[in-house]
Amino acid sequence: MPFVGVFFVLLLIFMLTPPSQGGMSMLDLPKAKSARLQPGAVREDAIRIMVARDGRCYFRLNIAKLEELPDLIRTAIRGGSERKVYLFADSRAKNGNVEIVVDQIRLAGIINLVILANKPSVP
Repeated sequence: MPFVGVFFVLLLIFMLTPPSQGGMSMLDLPKAKSARLQPGAVREDAIRIMVARDGRCYFRLNIAKLEELPDLIRTAIRGGSERKVYLFADSRAKNGNVEIVVDQIRLAGIINLVILANKPSVP
C-alpha cells in the first residue's frame, strides 16, 4: 500500500504541473496589437532563434554563439527547413543584442524574418 500511495502522489504532481513550453517560458515576449498567429513557428523543422534578456542567443533551444548563427541557419535550410526565421526576443532584451542577431540572420541570406509578439490582454 505505501507504494501505491507514493505512486498516486507522483501521478497527481505530474498531472497538475503545466507542460513545458520547450524553453519559451524563460522569455517574456513583447506585446503588439497587430500580432497574428504564426503556425509555422511550431513546426518541428522551423528555424527558431531566441534572444534572452541577458543577451544569450539560442538556436532551436540550444545555446549558440552569434558568429555560428549563419552556418546553423544555412545547415537547417539544407536540411529542409523553410527560408524563414522566427525570432523570439525577450521584451527586456537590449535592442543592440537583438540587432546583432538580426544582422547574423541577414548574413545567412534570410530575408523572411518574423518577430514574435503576444497580443495585449483585454481588460
